[in-house]
Amino acid sequence: MKRVSLLIVLVLLMLFPLTVWSQKENKILDAYKRNFAIASLDVKIQILQDATKSGSKDMGPLYLQAIDFVLDNSSLIPTDPRFRQLSIIAAQGIEKTGYQKAKYSLWKLFKTDKETLARVAIMKALGIVAVGDKEIIESLNKWVESQNTLFKAGKIPDLQVVAEAINTLGKLGDPSSFPIIFSAMNLGYSDNITEKAKKALFEIKGNFKDMLMGVIKSQPLVEKKQALLMALSSDKLKDDDKGEIAQYALEIALNTESHNSLERKITREIRFIAVRALSERKWSKATSLVIEHFNITIQEYERGITDKSHLLEAIACLGNMGTHEAAVRLTQYLVLLNSYTEKGKGYDDQIILAVLDNLGKLGDKVAFDDLMYTQYLNYSNSIKQAAKKALEKIKW
Repeated sequence: MKRVSLLIVLVLLMLFPLTVWSQKENKILDAYKRNFAIASLDVKIQILQDATKSGSKDMGPLYLQAIDFVLDNSSLIPTDPRFRQLSIIAAQGIEKTGYQKAKYSLWKLFKTDKETLARVAIMKALGIVAVGDKEIIESLNKWVESQNTLFKAGKIPDLQVVAEAINTLGKLGDPSSFPIIFSAMNLGYSDNITEKAKKALFEIKGNFKDMLMGVIKSQPLVEKKQALLMALSSDKLKDDDKGEIAQYALEIALNTESHNSLERKITREIRFIAVRALSERKWSKATSLVIEHFNITIQEYERGITDKSHLLEAIACLGNMGTHEAAVRLTQYLVLLNSYTEKGKGYDDQIILAVLDNLGKLGDKVAFDDLMYTQYLNYSNSIKQAAKKALEKIKW
């Protein structure tokens, strides 16, 4: 019993200095707040400066008091620079102390005062004290989105504040900010903002693959394309993730209704990038989509809309799918090409050779009869030899 009592006494003795220190800090804070309340504007600035020099982490309530004082006198901000000086010092103090209770007053002041330095200081503070606050994050998302819209319309927002706001969204790390930051990265604000946005994207918490797929699903065509390119070049994603994203991007592109020539051009580019990625990975899960892409590419090539190289890539992609469905579609195309030859219509030798080579790669017996027939038509020796080689690769 005596031992327990002794332990209690020792604990109390250990806690006593902390209690005394806490009471001392509270008294100092109270003195600062009392003096701030009665001081002139110039003296209020000096009080805040002294508080920041003290390095105390307990001065958050004082800094909040200063922000609220500026808000109460917001009509005087444009005519008296001392109010801005006060708000900047207070915001910097809130940033250093991490005083979360000040976050709503900070955001209110951000909306009230449009001056650059004050807004930058507020953004830096919010990056510390607004973590996890859905209301402020949503408001900040909307603000950055509004600046993106202004820039798209040819107007130049305050780039210094935009850069800091993007940096703040990165620190807050909420997944809802990903598409907004992604848009900012690709708008061409400035090299500085582009770099800040790219860094902020990688600070966002959540599944990077899912967030990129979200951009591909819901954002404008240009951003869909950029998200696909970012995914394929990222070292944060596994190869299977890249295959899934490429498949999803191809599906979205195939089902996107384009309203003008620019949109149709970007949609084609997305398809070509996705198909190239699927072909490299032999992503057989996408066979049906690759066939659909192949059908469209044939039409585009024959109408002079797209280059032969893209048709060759589509043929090669079918060959890399390694599936029966791919072999069936390529065989059907060979039948069409053979019919052209029979009717005396010339067709590109390079395309015919690509079809034959990829049917050989697939080695599916579905192509046997038509590969055999190809050898009897009025083709060049090189094409007949390619048909023979493809036949030899048929698996029975």
